[in-house]
Amino acid sequence: MTKQEVELIIFKVSAEGQDAIHMKIYKNGTTCRYGVGGLPQLGISGMSFFNSSKFFDAIIAKVPDEVLESPSMYEEETPNGSLEYVIAFYGVSKNGDTGERAEWTKSTGIRLRLDRRTQFRHPMLSLADSLTMDATELTNEWYFDVVLNARYNVLSSTLPQETIITQPKTEAEIHQHFEWYINQMMTSSRKWSMANFGENKTYGREGRSYKGDVQQDDKSFAINFSPLNDSTAPADKKPWWKVW
Repeated sequence: MTKQEVELIIFKVSAEGQDAIHMKIYKNGTTCRYGVGGLPQLGISGMSFFNSSKFFDAIIAKVPDEVLESPSMYEEETPNGSLEYVIAFYGVSKNGDTGERAEWTKSTGIRLRLDRRTQFRHPMLSLADSLTMDATELTNEWYFDVVLNARYNVLSSTLPQETIITQPKTEAEIHQHFEWYINQMMTSSRKWSMANFGENKTYGREGRSYKGDVQQDDKSFAINFSPLNDSTAPADKKPWWKVW
């Protein structure tokens, strides 16, 4: 394949049957994701239809041409538990669709199935890990708003109008998965910060608009939702805040 032919990139990292991260990034702007890169597997997922290929363009630019020339696969025995990296590239649709209904005629990619205590040190592992982490970082702020919607029922002004969010059925489960999400973000190897994710946007809930102020340090995370036009807000709603 060539970069010009690629229309979809899929990333998946899994361990012992659980997905640590799963993403689909389409050239047409469709973006799907659940997970941060850690375990347990998160049950909050989002699919948004962006009118932009910004995520796709940033990732495909980092893919070496030789990766697309032929598939790269490696598999070893996993007596200590398995860790699997998958990066798949798809393109050239035979039915004209370049989204979820596409029938791709070309594909290639990377698949590495490793033991949790592997001694495998091939450059392909470093590439798979760095590309996956780069794609995760690019979509972190968008996924943050997806998770907030599931947890607090607030709609970010920067989420595309066409966004589908799925989540666990009960409030207790949603709260648990939200805690897992925060933990995984705060303990990421790249030390991701959510502190700026509330900037330059508003959050809507029940017909009101709120400003989301995120506070994070090495040990704690908090988000404070303050109503806009504060002088007109009922006293018992100033501010509405949540702390994890």
